[in-house]
Amino acid sequence: MLTDGTRELGTGVLNSDRRGAAYQQLLRGRYRLTGHWPAPELTLPKLLHVQQHEPARWASATRVLFVHDWLLWRLTGREVTGVDYACAGGMADVARRGWASDMLADVGVPPERLAPVVEAGTPVGGLTAAGFDLPAGTPVHAGPGDTQLAALGAGGLADGTVTVVAGSSTPVQAAAGAPPMDPLEHPWVSTHAAPNRWAVETNAGYPGTMAGWWRRLAGVEPSGRPGAGGLSAVTGAPEWSERAWSIKAPVSLLGLRPDTEPADIAQALAEAHAYAVRGNVADLERVLGRPVESVVVTGGAAAPLAPLLAAVLGRPVRLDRGGLAAGRGGVALVTGRPVGADLAVVPAGDPAPYAAPYQRYLRAWSGLREQLAEPDR
Repeated sequence: MLTDGTRELGTGVLNSDRRGAAYQQLLRGRYRLTGHWPAPELTLPKLLHVQQHEPARWASATRVLFVHDWLLWRLTGREVTGVDYACAGGMADVARRGWASDMLADVGVPPERLAPVVEAGTPVGGLTAAGFDLPAGTPVHAGPGDTQLAALGAGGLADGTVTVVAGSSTPVQAAAGAPPMDPLEHPWVSTHAAPNRWAVETNAGYPGTMAGWWRRLAGVEPSGRPGAGGLSAVTGAPEWSERAWSIKAPVSLLGLRPDTEPADIAQALAEAHAYAVRGNVADLERVLGRPVESVVVTGGAAAPLAPLLAAVLGRPVRLDRGGLAAGRGGVALVTGRPVGADLAVVPAGDPAPYAAPYQRYLRAWSGLREQLAEPDR
């Protein structure tokens, strides 16, 4: 959102908007600084598009606000930016937990247009906006990103813990005491919900969405047969990288036969969810240089995913039974006191029946990307 200090200048730009695609090449080579490879959906390339195509709007702007910042401004009248949002926009020096000022000045984003950064949980001011059924002066705090908040509420800030947020998409996030610099430049690295922690995040895409679609359409549950009767579903991604993001495998079902049952399709879609998460967990282990000690599963699709994931991984996982990790994280952030998570241990299953289907899934994902996908324009 661009403002002149008193009003919004035009409409905001949502995170799924891809108008910044033409500026990816300009922003490459900055992963060690920002912790992010360039993607059209990030904030910085969108700002460069506004500069080029809406010069009058850009010239009138005195402040650049993320949606989170805009809401804080409207609630309190104060302009600040949550540091993890600066990171998520590809605009931060992730190690120093502040604006990447030199880089931003080089591409025409002057520091005076940027709000001061604050850590998650910082009190911003008192509520001044009407219409919320809350007393004026109610404290308003800066919040982190949704995955960071869920990790905080699920106990996912400890070393060796990975939080899987199985919702409309499936972020897979580890916490670290310092920002790792992956030579392959795969995970996005941002500040975490605690001032001495960093979030190291990949994403398995939207396999949970597709599994839910079939459940609603066919009204059946997965068959429970490992390997799904020879079916492979490609609905997510086992790798999070610039190349995997820019050249995506089309959503596909392979191996359909006349005797395929609806429950087999449901099983293949469920397994695809677990396989995509497994690939991302393995990549985070590579980046962190150590095995993951604990996997916590939360989110709307956590209950069906957790037991299957425990089998595919061959290790116990912890299931957030209440599915309210983000809410607990918010309470902990504001009060400064930990809130106990309602976690159930799901025992490890036997990974052997899933070994060959997992390899089949990886080959299908790779082959579809190479043969059928077209690079993003």
